[in-house]
Amino acid sequence: MSNRRTWQFLPALAVLLPCLVWISHGYTPPDSYLIDCGSQTNTTVGGRIFLADQSASNFLSTPQNVLAETSNSVPSSEYSQLYQTARIFTGTTKYTFFISRTGRHWIRLYLNPFPYDGFDMSTMKFAVLVQDSVLLNDFSVSSAIMREFSVNVTSGTFVITIMPSTGSFAFLNALEVVSMPDEIIVDEAGTLPPGKFGGLTGQTLETVWRVNMGGPLVSFRNDTLFRTWVPDSPFLINSNLAKNFSNIGAVKYVPGMATQDIAPRSVYGTVAEMNTQGSLNNNINVTWEFTIDVGARHLVRFHLCDIVSKSLNLLYFSVYIDSSVVAPDLDLSRISSNTLAAAYYFDIVTPVSESNKILVKVGPSKRFASNQNAILNGLEIMKLTDGNGAPSSSSSGKSVFLIAGVSGGVFVALVLFVGIGYLLCLRRSQRRTANSELSKSWIPLSTEGGTPSRSMGSKYSNGTVTTASPAHYFGYRFPFIAIQEATKNFGE
Repeated sequence: MSNRRTWQFLPALAVLLPCLVWISHGYTPPDSYLIDCGSQTNTTVGGRIFLADQSASNFLSTPQNVLAETSNSVPSSEYSQLYQTARIFTGTTKYTFFISRTGRHWIRLYLNPFPYDGFDMSTMKFAVLVQDSVLLNDFSVSSAIMREFSVNVTSGTFVITIMPSTGSFAFLNALEVVSMPDEIIVDEAGTLPPGKFGGLTGQTLETVWRVNMGGPLVSFRNDTLFRTWVPDSPFLINSNLAKNFSNIGAVKYVPGMATQDIAPRSVYGTVAEMNTQGSLNNNINVTWEFTIDVGARHLVRFHLCDIVSKSLNLLYFSVYIDSSVVAPDLDLSRISSNTLAAAYYFDIVTPVSESNKILVKVGPSKRFASNQNAILNGLEIMKLTDGNGAPSSSSSGKSVFLIAGVSGGVFVALVLFVGIGYLLCLRRSQRRTANSELSKSWIPLSTEGGTPSRSMGSKYSNGTVTTASPAHYFGYRFPFIAIQEATKNFGE
C-alpha cells in the first residue's frame, strides 16, 4: 500500500513543482515530468526542478540500476548540471508516465557521454521508442546534445522505451515529457509543389533547427515554452547581403495570428533584411543553408514581422525554399488586416529530401518594385516521422520493426491456422452428427415442388442434397491467400 501511495503522489509532485515556474511564463502545462537521470538530488535549471533519479524511480522499469557521475568538466551552458550525471541502461527499459490530458507533448532527451566504471558512453548504441515511432535509432553520441521531439500522445499513459543495440548499452542524462499548447502544431500546412498537407497533428516531429534571424541567441529563459533559438549568422551564404535590425517594442500579437507561444517577442522583434549596399544588383536574395536528413519530409516554419517599415503597404517580398517560391509577393499589411509589425507565421511541408542541404531565401517582389527589400525574423525546421516506423533509414532501426512485424505476422498466422483447425474439426463433428441423423430420418427436398415426404433410402431418390461451404457453416472462410495478406506473406 505504501508503494501504491508513492506512485500516486510522485506524478502529482512532478507536475506541480515545475508548473509553479511555467505559470510565470503564461502557459501551465497539464503534464510536466522533468528527471535528472543518475542524480542523487533535485536539480534546478532556469527555475524548473528536475527530480532526482530515485524520486522518479516509480516511472521506471529497468533490469539494473547503474547511476553514473563524472568529475570532469562538462560543456558550459545553463544545462551543465544536467550533464554531470547519467543513468546507464543495461537492457530494455521503459519509463511510463500518467498523462492527464492527451495531445502533443515535448520529449527532450539530454545526452552527454563520459566514461564511468568500465562503461564508455561514447561507444553506446541504442534506440528510443514512443508509441509507434522511433525517436532515436541505432543512435550514438560523442558530445553533449539535447534532442527535442514533439509527439501526439493518444492515451492516458505514455511509455518511452530505451533499447540498447545488440552487444551495447544505453544512457540518458536527463529527460523531459511536457505538454504543449494545441496551437503550436495545427493539422494543415502548405506543400511543395503548392498544395495542402493534412494530418500534421498525428505526426511525430523532431526539431532540427530553431533560428533567430538578425538577433542574438534567445535563451529558454525568454521563451514561454523553454525553447532556445540560435543566431542565424552561421547559416548565411553571403553575410554581406544581409543586415540586422531590432525593434522588439514594436511587435504586436494580433488575434488569429501568431502568439507568444508560437515565438517570443525577442524573435519577432529582430530581423535580417536585404542589404542593398552589399551588392551592385538590387535584385538579390538573402540565403541561408541548413543541413537536414536525406529521405525525410520536413516542416519549415517561417516567422515574419514587419518591424522595418515606417508605414503600411511599403514591403512586398517573396520567400523561397531551394529554387521554389513558397510565398510570392507577400504583403504582411494585408495579411494582418492593416496592422503594422504584427507577428505572423506560415508552414510548408517539403517533399522527401534527396539532398542533405536545404536553402531558405527571401528576395524582393518582382511584381512590386517600388521598395526593394525582404525580411525574415525566425525559422524552424522539423523532421516528420510517420506513425508506423523509424525516421532514419538505418538497418538496425528497421530491424526493430521488422522483428515486431514478423512476430506479429507469425502470431496472426498461428491464430488463423489454429482457428482453421478448430473449424474443420467442428465441421467434421457436425457432419458426423448430421450423417447420423440422416441415417435415421432423411427428408429429401422434392424437385417437384410438393411437400417433402418422409422416407428411408437413398439420398438420390426424389431429391438433391448439396454440401454446404465453410462460409455457410461458420460464417467466414480462411483461404491461404488471406493468411498471406494478413501476415504480409509471413513477414517477407
